[in-house]
Amino acid sequence: MNYRTIKNCGEVGIEFCNIDSDGARVSRDFLRRLVINIIRRSTDYHDETGEPVFFYRERQFHSVVCPSIADITSSYLMEHPLRRRPVREKEFTGHVDYWIGYRDYSFLMELKHCYFGYRRANNPRRSIAEKFNSAMEQLKNIRKDECRDIIFSVRAKGLIKIALQTIVFYEGSRDQISIDELRHRDFKGLFKGLVENTDLSIKSNLRCLWVLHERLIKSFEYGGPSFEVYPAVAFVGNISEMIW
Repeated sequence: MNYRTIKNCGEVGIEFCNIDSDGARVSRDFLRRLVINIIRRSTDYHDETGEPVFFYRERQFHSVVCPSIADITSSYLMEHPLRRRPVREKEFTGHVDYWIGYRDYSFLMELKHCYFGYRRANNPRRSIAEKFNSAMEQLKNIRKDECRDIIFSVRAKGLIKIALQTIVFYEGSRDQISIDELRHRDFKGLFKGLVENTDLSIKSNLRCLWVLHERLIKSFEYGGPSFEVYPAVAFVGNISEMIW
């Protein structure tokens, strides 16, 4: 994975694996732009409030994801309704986190959010991969005939499904955690360990790591007292295409 520096934000590396389809180039372009926008907007939020937006949970993280999509395209809708028609079951109304129209394609995207205690890179919590698998399963269960109206309403070439998970690196301690300690942490290696020791190694075809600029990292005090730091954020995704 190649890394580059984004001014005032930190280092960012993005790689795509085994994405070979008609919409692959468009998918890579969209997700690369989206992740960079999320990073910049998260940094702006920190600069205004003094806290990281990503240490909140999934519902709050939409606060930066949604405008990051709006920076790319005006064709998007949160909580897009779907008429679900399970085989041999009664039709019901469902939804997907985002519908997005971009460069003649429609995207359906499910967003997940979790935390990674990076000291456990060799034995990560199973819930990290389970959440990602859950997003993939939600999208897998959406059938072609439930999406035709979305495709035809914008005359799209096809539909692409994206499961995107934000993984917040953290460390907890009873004592303050200094920046000097964190300088010696190999977050790139820890991310590699996380991927290799979970289903993410075979399920994800987008992998991204944001190592935060030092100015964005500080110890936050919780009851106890205890302290936590959030020095890096990863994004993993699975991109799949429906063929029409």
